[in-house]
Parts: sequence; structure tokens; C-alpha cells
Amino acid sequence: MRYIVTIGDREFDVDVNDAANGPVVTLNGRALTTSIVRDRDDHRFLLLLDAKAYDAEVFATNGEKCVLLHGRGFDCRIEDQRLVAIRKAAGVKIGAARKELHAPMPGLVVKILHRAGEVIKKGQPLLVVEAMKMENELKSPTDGVIAEVHAVAGRPVEKGALLVTFES
Repeated sequence: MRYIVTIGDREFDVDVNDAANGPVVTLNGRALTTSIVRDRDDHRFLLLLDAKAYDAEVFATNGEKCVLLHGRGFDCRIEDQRLVAIRKAAGVKIGAARKELHAPMPGLVVKILHRAGEVIKKGQPLLVVEAMKMENELKSPTDGVIAEVHAVAGRPVEKGALLVTFES
């Protein structure tokens, strides 16, 4: 199955096919040597790609996926390549940038780095959430002004909880 994976402004063409010896993955036309082990919930993955090992966790948030890789979060949009081709041929564009930040995983809010009214750049750390004994900086998905910080330092959050909203 062929997918278009968008991370920030970059698009990646990913082709994944099941084979007798395990999945065959091609990234932007380049075949990768792969080994993939996943948990039963398809949430946590141990990947071996071209002799490099990755421990990744995938969370759904705001209709997109967030991949935690070595403690760093990457917002991804994963679409079937055929649907992307149809969307592009029809001239339909994906909606505007997100105006909210949701928790990609359950955890404890350790630090809030900014307050309402502050001007923020996309990718700037907003708060720190501790999950599975790791501190994860959650970064702004957009440029803008913080309208409200819903998270409270020292309190737990559930996966998908609204943490920050931005002015539109």
C-alpha cells in the first residue's frame, strides 16, 4: 500500500508491502532493509531500517498522528496515495493549520513554558509532559498568539486532552 506522509512542509512517498520475510518498505523510491515489531495495539513499534534501530510510539491527535521518536514528537499526516492524487486533481487543499494543541499521550504536566497572550512560533516548546518516565516537550503546531492554556502544571492529562488554544 502506498502512502503520502507529510511532516511539516515535507512530503514522503512510503510504499509498504507485506512479504513472506516481513514488510518491504520503500521511501521516496529507495528500498529499505526493514524489520518491524509492533505491540498488539499498533501503538509502539520497534523498527530496524537500514541497520538503524528506532523505538517509536504513535498517537492520534487532532485528526493527525503524532510520532514520538527518541522523546521528540513529530506531527504527521498519513494519507493513502490514491486519495492524495484525487484531492490534488480536484484542487482541494487540506485545511488551515491547527489552532489547538492536544496531549498526544497520557501523562503529567511538569512545566508550562508560556502564558496566554504570548506570541509563539511554530515548533517552539510550549509545555513539558512526563510520560513513561520521560519528559516530552510539546511544541506549537502553528505560529500565533496563545489564546488560553488549559493545562495545569502538576496535574495529569489524558490522551487527546486540550492543552493550548491559539487565536485564529
